[in-house]
Amino acid sequence: MTDDTPTSPFAGLDPDDYVLTFATVASRKRYAGWTADRQRRFILLLRECGVVSMAASAAGCSPQSAYKLRSHPSAIEFAAAWDRALDEARDRAFDLALRRAREGYTTPIFYRGRCLGTMQRYDNRLALAALNCADRQVAAKGER
Repeated sequence: MTDDTPTSPFAGLDPDDYVLTFATVASRKRYAGWTADRQRRFILLLRECGVVSMAASAAGCSPQSAYKLRSHPSAIEFAAAWDRALDEARDRAFDLALRRAREGYTTPIFYRGRCLGTMQRYDNRLALAALNCADRQVAAKGER
């Protein structure tokens, strides 16, 4: 016998995590609207993937409605959580890019449909792109 109860996407989070503690934007009661749970799920997904359109679609809303909600006058904490989630996703992507550039990645070698082995590859372009992006971010933060 299996337990088919759905688990909450927030089950493993620290109760003090900003995903759970930011003040959600009050909205009209609609089936497909931005409920408090949907807002928190969007921020959690945005923190994982770093792409607004993917996070909004996975949360069950459109990216346009996400940007509209962000621009709402009472969405100050939602916008701050959005920015923090994007920063965390960007940092994780930067770390992954540098690790793949430094440690390389494994690709299989095939000959006539059979895998003969693997080859370790390194991508210096990936490291340069990550470092250029980091330089732009530092410059942008200095201008604020």
